[in-house]
Amino acid sequence: MHETAERAVVVDELALARRGVASVLESQGVDVIAETHSGREAVSVATLERPDLVVLGRPVDLSVADTVRRLTRVQPMPGVVALVAPGQEDTVAYLVALGTRGIALRAGTVDELGVVIASALKGVQMVVPALQAALAGSVSLRAVDSTTELLSAREREVLACLAQGRSNREIAATLSVTLATVKSHLVRIYAKLEAGNRNEALGRAVALGLLA
Repeated sequence: MHETAERAVVVDELALARRGVASVLESQGVDVIAETHSGREAVSVATLERPDLVVLGRPVDLSVADTVRRLTRVQPMPGVVALVAPGQEDTVAYLVALGTRGIALRAGTVDELGVVIASALKGVQMVVPALQAALAGSVSLRAVDSTTELLSAREREVLACLAQGRSNREIAATLSVTLATVKSHLVRIYAKLEAGNRNEALGRAVALGLLA
């Protein structure tokens, strides 16, 4: 009696990229149960089928970070391998904080992807060397005595909207404040979290326990 093969979902806007990733998975004995160009569809499939792994390239409808954030709500959460495109290195710390099991370059080699997938299947978190510089400083967050006192109540509301992927205008409409007020809150949030942009702020917020 043989063990049941591990199951995976592959996500990318390009069919050729999906097939390439699927080939790497299949070479490791993984059963690819679905290929899709949609991040939303991937989350739906993961919710219904409960795969062991989701390999996430570039969806057509959601960002990689937003797709991973939605996958964290799937129980049990599948292992996620994210393929980061050039120019998206600032998402790496946030993806790590979300529990992404493997992070590789979307334009990386087959062998490199194979190593990351193998590690992910074993439950070991791995970031390829070329992206490790993007983690500089992310593991040495300043200590805080109380995370609830780090941000004001309004700043926490803005942060929650930020985590939902809302634009500045959408946050202003949701909280019934002006766009200028939202921008002021964001400046203070970035300063308090020692972050340079949205993704970095969200990554630090997750690491500090400010976001579930």
